[in-house]
Amino acid sequence: VIGIAGSVAVGKSTTARILKALLSRWENHPKVALVTTDGFLYPKKVLEERGIMHRKGFPESYDIKRLVEFVSDVKAGKPNLEVPVYSH
Repeated sequence: VIGIAGSVAVGKSTTARILKALLSRWENHPKVALVTTDGFLYPKKVLEERGIMHRKGFPESYDIKRLVEFVSDVKAGKPNLEVPVYSH
């Protein structure tokens, strides 16, 4: 598991896509998957209810519990995980 952290709009997703492409080229490599934190953003309704729509993309706009559970499941080797997808 490799994590890429940084502020809003600094190129994390671009860096992750490049890293995924490079790692996928290794011979006999394990499966490489890209999971972005966008899927762990609270729904628009929740952001509006909490008055943090203007903070979308900042730490308080994420469902951290769900994200930590997902990463724990990945690290534990849990099969058939569903990656949440954010719908803009």
